[in-house]
Amino acid sequence: MTACFIAVALANMWAIATEPATAIGGHGDSFFSVWRLAWIAHQIVIDPRHLFDANIFYPERATLAYSDAILLPGLLLAPLHWLGVHPLTIYNGALIACFVLNALAAYALVRHLTGSTAAGLLGGLIYGFSPHRFDHFDHFEMQVAFWIPLAVLAWHRAMTGGRTRDHLLTGFFAACQVLSSIYYGIFLMAWLGFITLCWHWRRPRAALRSAALVLVPAVATLGIYSLPYLEARKRLGDRSPGDIVGYSATALDFFSSPANNVLYGWTEPLGGPERHLFFGAIAMGLLVVGAWRPFSRVRLLHLAALAFALQLAIGFNGPIYRLLYDWVLPFRGLRVPARADVLVLVSVAVLAGFGLVRVMEGMGRRRTRVLVAAALIGITASEYFSRPHVRPVDGQISSLYRLLGDERDAVVFEWPVTVPWRLYDMVDVEYMYRSTMHWRPLLNGYSGYYPPGYIDLLYRMRSFPDSRSLKYLQEVGATVLVIHERRERTAGFNAAAMRLLRDPKIRMIAEGREDGRRVLFLKLLPGGR
Repeated sequence: MTACFIAVALANMWAIATEPATAIGGHGDSFFSVWRLAWIAHQIVIDPRHLFDANIFYPERATLAYSDAILLPGLLLAPLHWLGVHPLTIYNGALIACFVLNALAAYALVRHLTGSTAAGLLGGLIYGFSPHRFDHFDHFEMQVAFWIPLAVLAWHRAMTGGRTRDHLLTGFFAACQVLSSIYYGIFLMAWLGFITLCWHWRRPRAALRSAALVLVPAVATLGIYSLPYLEARKRLGDRSPGDIVGYSATALDFFSSPANNVLYGWTEPLGGPERHLFFGAIAMGLLVVGAWRPFSRVRLLHLAALAFALQLAIGFNGPIYRLLYDWVLPFRGLRVPARADVLVLVSVAVLAGFGLVRVMEGMGRRRTRVLVAAALIGITASEYFSRPHVRPVDGQISSLYRLLGDERDAVVFEWPVTVPWRLYDMVDVEYMYRSTMHWRPLLNGYSGYYPPGYIDLLYRMRSFPDSRSLKYLQEVGATVLVIHERRERTAGFNAAAMRLLRDPKIRMIAEGREDGRRVLFLKLLPGGR
């Protein structure tokens, strides 16, 4: 099975598999994840007490908590950084591995429940490679989801066997998911609590005991892990209902695939951002077959679990998520309810697996059963075939940015920057990637939240490099300016460079080129004007 899932992963991600050190996903969030993984590996050795005081949005603190810290993946991958493996190679290798591990974990769950290897293979494909995965191709934390099927597998063993060990193992896997993806961890905890109550619905005392054993490890982990996030919340506040509404799934979203899906990409306009939730025609048909009478306890349970997961995914378009937002604090920090589709996929994989078993049982000869199963699995794999956008990465930046490692007092500002009403330009995320070569503090930054001071910076830098903007940079502590030439803004670069080099408070550190474009490293001397 491992070889099969590796083959599927490589078929979909050949571009990064063949050039892992010089290619990356086309969206800026990929660079953001490279930076997060590299920061954890760097800071856990240098000063672990200030792990969350990342080098962006200077002088803000706890800036790693402005988005998902992906702490556990960062710790697990840190040795590769220490060995000198290229950060892009680490990221791309981990990304491919996550697709494979997600599929293997779902395979183990579905095979355990159905007793069928073919059903397990189908379940692995549905959970590991559905369009949902490739809609989030550049969101690394959304790919670290193999803990969920493992938690569900341990949960089933706990419910049927009653052993405390399996209850605690479920909680351990849920805690690992919290430390890998806060979104998925919070959704999983709510989902596990719900299905535990469903399983023991006639025995409230047993339900409370099981829920406590299952959830305590994850709740304790989330409580400790949330401390820097609570500190950041004091400054940034909660996600507003207006933000959440736009990322709450609708019925049409479940018939929409992202544009990178080869077969169904034309359905992309049916869905909204991060809301392309179609899981394929074969999976949908087998889901219906698997959910049909006569019922079993496991299939009824996963029908209820599917209904609850759908309620989470539709967010403010349904009643349950609004109650959770009002009464359960962690939900106030989540912007995209549609990401709960990962739990929809768990039950779809299970029920479609049961559906495949039913179809096979309806066939007479063994050879016919094998051919039908192979055909359905093969069509499912073809439905999921995707071509995620990948772009090349210039490799010569490291030789330039290592110069800043010798500037021990350096606080860096990189220009050009965007304007406050176009944050989606994500200019700063590449500056963050470059900072992995020196780890000096940056005034620039990108994350799930933007502090008010950064927005103010963008407003003030609209007139850069005039006297007022330089004075402001001095006031906030900037000591190094890195000025980039852009192909479409050569005249602006030339004018800025001439103005800066005439200023007596500016000293040249270095001049070079990146991808054929000029870049200046300048010292900004302290003092008022």
